[in-house]
Parts: sequence; structure tokens; C-alpha cells
Amino acid sequence: MKEFQFKISFFSGVLGIISVFTPVIFHVNPNEVYHFWLWGFTLFLGLNSNEIGSYYHTETDILIPGYISIILILISSVLILYVTLKGKRTQQFIAKYCIIGGIMMIASSLFLIISWQIISVIVMGYPTFWGENNFRPNIAIFLQFIAGTLVLVSTILSRKTRKI
Repeated sequence: MKEFQFKISFFSGVLGIISVFTPVIFHVNPNEVYHFWLWGFTLFLGLNSNEIGSYYHTETDILIPGYISIILILISSVLILYVTLKGKRTQQFIAKYCIIGGIMMIASSLFLIISWQIISVIVMGYPTFWGENNFRPNIAIFLQFIAGTLVLVSTILSRKTRKI
């Protein structure tokens, strides 16, 4: 296993785990900014005051896709980390498992974005989830895309350079 591939794959697995513990979306209200985590924790910060608070979001329509996404992220991160560490130790890297983990990482964030849009429009009756209601993706969505893309690119590049 090449050193750059080990570092990038390990970094991608760690980014995936970090994305579970960071806010996935934020909502800007005239008086407050709300940060939402996948498991339902919400933190709000007052824009015009010193008000800070938190609560647990209990709407199952939003939480079920979040929990499914957490499971997919953790499975793909653990798969990437396991294959990377085992490949470093035994010098036998199984690229297809890293590719599967990278695809799962990207698919989990796409699943979350699409399912929340569908739930918002069909179940809740809002015109859209991501635009007019001021819901914006936060760092966790970007970390999932970055982690999945990094592991896919590093694995594919290492396979291409081995054949030359």
C-alpha cells in the first residue's frame, strides 16, 4: 500500500466519523440561527441577544432519514478505516472495499438531501426545503462528499499507477 493512499484513505475515514458529530444543516431565522445534527440535537444562537439554547428535535419525518444516514456513514467510515489499517499492516490493500465505502459515503449525503426535500414538499407541504425556508447545508454534508471523493480518487489513482 502506498503511503499517500494510506494517508488519504485514513483521513477520509476519520472525516466520515467527524461528519456524524458536526451539524448537518443550519436555519437562519430573523432572531436566531439554528444548527441541526443528524440525531436530532438542535442548538440555537440569538442574533440580537445573548440567548443560547438547545433542544432535541423529535419529528420522526426528519429523524428517520438522519438515523439511516448515520448508519450508512458509520458503516462506510469503519469499512474504509478497517481496510486501510489492514492494508497498511499486511501490505494487501483491497481496493474494492474502499470504493464501496466511498460510494456509500457520497450516497448517504445524497440520500439525506433528497429525502429531506421529498419529506418537506410532500409531507409538510413546504415549497422547498433547501431554498425558501432558509435551510442551508452545514459542514457535515460537505465532509461526507469530501471524504467519499477523496477515498475514491486515491483508490482509483493508486490502481492506475500500479498497472503502468
